[in-house]
Amino acid sequence: MKQFISIALFSIMVLFAKAQEPKSWAPAYFSKDYVVVAISSKTTDDELLQIRKNILKYSSIRFTNFDVIRAKDGSIYFLSMEVDCRDSYSGKISHAFEPGDTSYYGFVRDYSLNTYKKPFFIGNLLSDFSGINHVEEYIQQQQQKDEQNNNSQE
Repeated sequence: MKQFISIALFSIMVLFAKAQEPKSWAPAYFSKDYVVVAISSKTTDDELLQIRKNILKYSSIRFTNFDVIRAKDGSIYFLSMEVDCRDSYSGKISHAFEPGDTSYYGFVRDYSLNTYKKPFFIGNLLSDFSGINHVEEYIQQQQQKDEQNNNSQE
């Protein structure tokens, strides 16, 4: 019985640690194939400003509405976002972050030829429906290519 409890507690700790890991696509990721904006309760004002600058610089996507309400501790309590990709894809979300909420809310715009039948998603990016796993695979492949290029130049 003690072993079962120990294993269960260890599993919970591993899952919690995984949820706390920084994501390679957060708070934003821009490439020719993907645009990702991911807001968590811990996203800072500087990160939000950088997201807005990079959206203007690297894409044609525009926020038609973007608002955050912060709690007394400085974390984001409420997020409201409306996005127009200017290519017939648009959407809006509103989310209240509860204490301890480690989710990421935002959007993924997939410009790749292999669009996984989901060229645009807005909502909880950790959801199975978001398609974020394809972005993670893409980023890993790009990092491997970069490492190979760097190694071949040496």
